[in-house]
Amino acid sequence: MPWWYAAVQSGHELQNPTSPEKIRRLGELLGLDRSSRVLDIAGGRGGPAVLLASEVGCHITMVELSSEFAGAARERAASAGVGDLVEVVESDAKDFAIERARYDVALCLGASFAFDGLVPTVQALAQAVPPRGLIAVGEPFWRTWPLPDGFDPAEYEGFLPLAQTVERFESGGVEVVSLIASSLDDWDRYETLQWLTLEEWLAANPDDPDAEEFRKRGRRHRERYLRWTRDLLDWGIFVCRVP
Repeated sequence: MPWWYAAVQSGHELQNPTSPEKIRRLGELLGLDRSSRVLDIAGGRGGPAVLLASEVGCHITMVELSSEFAGAARERAASAGVGDLVEVVESDAKDFAIERARYDVALCLGASFAFDGLVPTVQALAQAVPPRGLIAVGEPFWRTWPLPDGFDPAEYEGFLPLAQTVERFESGGVEVVSLIASSLDDWDRYETLQWLTLEEWLAANPDDPDAEEFRKRGRRHRERYLRWTRDLLDWGIFVCRVP
């Protein structure tokens, strides 16, 4: 059976509302160079890992639960000529043994669900780097607050406005030292590519048992984005200093 995210994100180089330029900026903020060892948790199809390895020459251990995404990441790394720099480990993040201070930098971009929440994610990544090391986590936050009447935030339960999101990060024992926020252009590129990719998938798989469910889900997502979340929801990469 097909998986929703495999269907709608197969055309995404980056599976979050950000840009190659902002990932390069992240690499600069993190001080990455050819000697850097990076842990990338829930790295998906390998977009940031391949980009950073290609640009900087750093060594990246990427952990990804989905065999489909892990395979795509390996192929992308090999095609980019950085297969020797990007190690893809197929594993649940919670089952991956993080050795204390083994890495110079640790990332989890848009996947704090991998550790069942933001604070556990921050605490897990902090173990991977030495004192005064840096971690980076991609996380949504509300651009507008309070939320307007008529909008049902049930699917986004737990998200907070920016100031409270920073407080939640810092309750995990780190200090937020920088933020790379998404723009509306980032959001439009990310969201509308899903529309196009889904449309192409449905055309190629009209008889798939999940086709009608995916079509309905795609319509709901598009309507919600156009009516609500484009104006209400933001996403950013929070760079944090470990004590």
